[in-house]
Amino acid sequence: MAASLASLLAACTTGGESSPVVSVLPAVTTTVPTRVDDGVLRIGTLLPTTGAGAGLGTPLTAAVQAAVDSINESGGLLGQPVELVTTDETSTVDLSALVGAGVDAIVGPASSNVALRVLGEATEAGLVVCSPTATAIALDDFPDQNLFFRTVGSDSLQMSALARTAARTGSRTIAIVHLDDRYGRDMVASLRDAVAERSVLSIIAEIPVNGDDPDLSEEAIETIDSGAGIVIVLGDTDDGGRLLGAIDRAIGATGAPTPFIIVNDSLRAASQTAVEMSGTTRERVIGVAPRSVVPNIDEPSGNFATNAHDCVNLIALAALQAGSDNPIRIAGQMASASSGGRVCTAFEDCATLVRSGLQIDYAGLSGPIEISTATGDLARATFNEFRFDAFGNDVIANAAGFEIG
Repeated sequence: MAASLASLLAACTTGGESSPVVSVLPAVTTTVPTRVDDGVLRIGTLLPTTGAGAGLGTPLTAAVQAAVDSINESGGLLGQPVELVTTDETSTVDLSALVGAGVDAIVGPASSNVALRVLGEATEAGLVVCSPTATAIALDDFPDQNLFFRTVGSDSLQMSALARTAARTGSRTIAIVHLDDRYGRDMVASLRDAVAERSVLSIIAEIPVNGDDPDLSEEAIETIDSGAGIVIVLGDTDDGGRLLGAIDRAIGATGAPTPFIIVNDSLRAASQTAVEMSGTTRERVIGVAPRSVVPNIDEPSGNFATNAHDCVNLIALAALQAGSDNPIRIAGQMASASSGGRVCTAFEDCATLVRSGLQIDYAGLSGPIEISTATGDLARATFNEFRFDAFGNDVIANAAGFEIG
């Protein structure tokens, strides 16, 4: 990602007391002042708005802005407008600017790697963090002091979704081929557990792959020689894509029957590999990914924009239930706001129920939301299956998706 902004832009409002205060801050180290709970909910964003990640982060930031605007148009929170502070998520970002601005909660980061790097700093500062997109299994058990939440399903749920898809192929034996790094090993461990819950499936081979190896033909041939009816490929876009291409070539070289090939969400961007694959192999590839766009929801627009919107509403409703902008008290109400009460979606409707003394069950725009009291993660999540067309485009097979959890 590109470097952070070099200058500090002045705060501005769009008129009226209900307008949020919006600041754009650079990711620089500053002296962190003592926190003061002043009755004003301040939400910060840590999302990429420049560089390679801007295509994802810009719509997410816009969704956060729209959610804050909606809250303020309905009268704000705790008698005050919600304030918004934005930062650019870069490879060198730290949280000093957000902490120095006195934010109570952060929406972001978008990247799992960034989340793993900054969560320790966030929890040390006592901030609520809600990510709409960071799915890494390594975040499941992160020592976050119960301050980290996600409105997107963890990769551990994605592995259960892959097992579901595998069971529906009609084949029974699985070969797992995966990158031999923490990312791949975490997913394999979770996938084993998911497969074990489905008695019709059995894993007959696991083939680890060194992503630094320029030639993956040996591992690909070992995968095909296993005779598995289902090959599950777990990897990132680049090395996972190379592995998928090597498996296609191995099928052609050995003349073996083409298995079903199930891939994780990162392979969705391996369009060049999909173009170069034989048509027979490409037709047997099924991808599984968290649902990023909800049918019939036009606004906010963009991949995972509804998830970012839901982070804002959950934080605000938790603050309303707590009667405080104190992050610890907000965190203690996040799960409560998401289940066990009267179902509502719009912030104003939910807030009316809370002010009437009723328990709410926030059903977000991204889908049903049920935050686990133990982990802060979604107890269930919605996934899509996708396939590749002849031009390498990923095509969603079922727009509504299916729930896992």
